Amino acid sequence: MPYYHMMDYYPFMGFWSSLIWVIVVIVVAYLIYKLIKTEKILTPSKPLIKNADDILAERYAKGELTREQFLQMKEDLKKST
Repeated sequence: MPYYHMMDYYPFMGFWSSLIWVIVVIVVAYLIYKLIKTEKILTPSKPLIKNADDILAERYAKGELTREQFLQMKEDLKKST
């Protein structure tokens, strides 16, 4: 039985398998880029910097402020901005 090399029958087999791997790497890199761009990986669950209204509402929710104090401080914040 004569020996026939596989490349004699499929001359582009190496090219196509290499092309498939290049496409797979490009798709994976694109998906990682999209995840980083939408900041789903890098953003923390809570914002690190709170604005004054958020802090004021949080203090009122904890019971540190009365309703009158909360409304007065909220009004003062509106005037200052």
